[in-house]
Amino acid sequence: MIKVRRGYGKNGPRLRIIRADGAQVRIRAAGFALGLACCASCATVGTGVQDVEALERSRFTAMTAQDVGALEPMLADDLVYCHSNGACETKAQFLETIHSGRIRYQVMKVLELRPRAVGGDAVVVNGSVAVDGLMGGQARSFTIVFTDVYAQRSGRWQLTAWQSTQLP
Repeated sequence: MIKVRRGYGKNGPRLRIIRADGAQVRIRAAGFALGLACCASCATVGTGVQDVEALERSRFTAMTAQDVGALEPMLADDLVYCHSNGACETKAQFLETIHSGRIRYQVMKVLELRPRAVGGDAVVVNGSVAVDGLMGGQARSFTIVFTDVYAQRSGRWQLTAWQSTQLP
């Protein structure tokens, strides 16, 4: 259930939308119609962020299991995946990298995930992950920080961009 409260602040009319989970969104609106239009998306924003956070964790699990069948629907066809070494891959290239074991993620420990909605159909995630694995046959352990973008397409969230940087 969403509650909408109208009020008047020092900067003019505004709406305060209170979602069922108690989160509040304040909107300065020229009219009530704008608030109603925003109200529909407010109900789904929290769910989208939560869905993407769960999907992100599932993606890391699938990567460590080399489960390209599980990964494939999580990734957008136009994915650009830029590794922490600067190499960028398409969806097909990334799936082949995982499948072949060229990069073998053994452990991906999530240290931090900060997803946030940027519109009704996009979520940006910033975070950090501790990685243990084999890269080109060499054992490696390092921590990365990353930014990625998920878009909702055909009713499901998909990773469209990944950029990571290895910490010193």
